[in-house]
Amino acid sequence: MSSPLPSPFASPAPEVAAGTKKSPVRSKSSRGAKSAATKKSSPRKSTTTKKTTTKKVASKSAAVDHPSWKDIIKEAITQHREDARSGISRSAIKKYAEEKYKLDMSSASNLHQLNLALTRGAEKETFVFPKGPSGKVKLAPKRPRTPADAKEVYPYCALSH
Repeated sequence: MSSPLPSPFASPAPEVAAGTKKSPVRSKSSRGAKSAATKKSSPRKSTTTKKTTTKKVASKSAAVDHPSWKDIIKEAITQHREDARSGISRSAIKKYAEEKYKLDMSSASNLHQLNLALTRGAEKETFVFPKGPSGKVKLAPKRPRTPADAKEVYPYCALSH
């Protein structure tokens, strides 16, 4: 008969219990010798070369055939002079962009870009929503320069008095 297989429930061998078993970590010298032997025995193709690929970065103007959304909105507001006082609706801005720039305003990406441009324009005070954020859009009135905005031209004049 063949030798009996050790039972998984059997107690460990006496040398393991006594702690005389070597640790599984190998020294650096034994690792190097083994890895060198494996490298020699494993067939490797050294004639293959890697092709380097360069990715061309597409410029913004090449990818988009229309001006920025902020400029499109400004043009739409200035073209609708009859609505300039009360503001222009989002649907009118969409129609203007479809007609002039041949944009598909039913796509989600164009609607998202339009809404983002309106939101950021309101934050930077380029656009105003007189009837709330979902209402009509106007260009913000031009602010006159206040003395706080103007810098002192001659700071040394104050010292001469």
